[in-house]
Amino acid sequence: MAGGYIGRLLFVDLANHKTHVEPLEEDFCRKFYGGYGFGASILYERMPAKVDPLGPENMLGFISGPLTGTPALVGSRYVVVGKSPLTQTWGDANSGGYFGTALKHAGYDGVFFSGVAEEPVYLLIENGKAELRDASHLWGKDTHDTEDMLKAAHGDKANVACIGPSGESLSLIAAIMNDKGRAAGRSGVGALMGSRKLKAIAAVGDQEIPIADRERTMQLRRDYLQKIEGFGPVLRQYGTAGIMADAAMSGDAPVKNWGGAGTTDFPDGEKISDEAVIRYQDKRFACTQCPIACGGLMSVPSGKYRLKDGHKPEYETLASFGSMTLNDDVESIIKLNEICNRAGLDTISAGATIAFAVECFENGILTTADTDGIDSTGAMRKVLWP
Repeated sequence: MAGGYIGRLLFVDLANHKTHVEPLEEDFCRKFYGGYGFGASILYERMPAKVDPLGPENMLGFISGPLTGTPALVGSRYVVVGKSPLTQTWGDANSGGYFGTALKHAGYDGVFFSGVAEEPVYLLIENGKAELRDASHLWGKDTHDTEDMLKAAHGDKANVACIGPSGESLSLIAAIMNDKGRAAGRSGVGALMGSRKLKAIAAVGDQEIPIADRERTMQLRRDYLQKIEGFGPVLRQYGTAGIMADAAMSGDAPVKNWGGAGTTDFPDGEKISDEAVIRYQDKRFACTQCPIACGGLMSVPSGKYRLKDGHKPEYETLASFGSMTLNDDVESIIKLNEICNRAGLDTISAGATIAFAVECFENGILTTADTDGIDSTGAMRKVLWP
């Protein structure tokens, strides 16, 4: 097998509690490159047309790429694929962190699910062995508790991808979470897990990822480390939060549900950007093989948004819960990010949905009868933070 691949794909039939393994052929890898390519090919070949996204015939895949887990810079990501319940067509979402690498170390380049389990289950993959286990004690738990409970059961080296209550309730904007703050957020993939009663995947292993030329790979890593220095400092210091103010002012980030401008409607973007965000940061962290370490653990020490060990919001989250609703209270956004992460909700879709609802309210399409009595007669954010 070519370097970068473990050389095995796992297929899981949830309805019958059966698994089987298929070899990952080099010719297939060359034709369909990376996680997206594998997913598109396998779904196209093995799924009938016009399947119900939340039904048993839709397949759900978790796939790594050839660079995942190798010394390649930012070689951390995995992709989730399936027919989207949100768009009724191709759906995908990807995430960083450590799960993609853990899946390979556990013995597989990808895992595909079909069918629906009768009761909640999770999949344990440990050094090439795969087993479906009862997840009734996990059902209803948020993503943080789910990860903690599975680590307690299978060791701290277990890495977990899971859904929260949003995925269980089949929310069309449900995400799949790993590392408590990394999200495969788009396309409603969390609902695909929930519809199958699949609560989580726990991956444990120490299998080596083959590399065709390790010496050359390490040299390329050193070379490219020097080339990223030009943009690295901003992301290292602030993460993507470092671009929020400029994005709002330039029109790159949406303002007032896409109907406003940062220069006039949201001129104080710095209140939810760079320094205003990281003053709540306790610790930086990095995904697998990433030299930038843009992630951060956050604390709000007091007040109604108090929290400990939350995750630093990305610029998309700052935009969705900030400029989209004209909200410049950064503490509230840090808290909202944590609520969504625990529930397993895509923060982009959640913020955009709220901004749309607020605009509907302001235009008389929604009223206090639809919003539990919350009134909005001034700034849009008053619907959310009265």
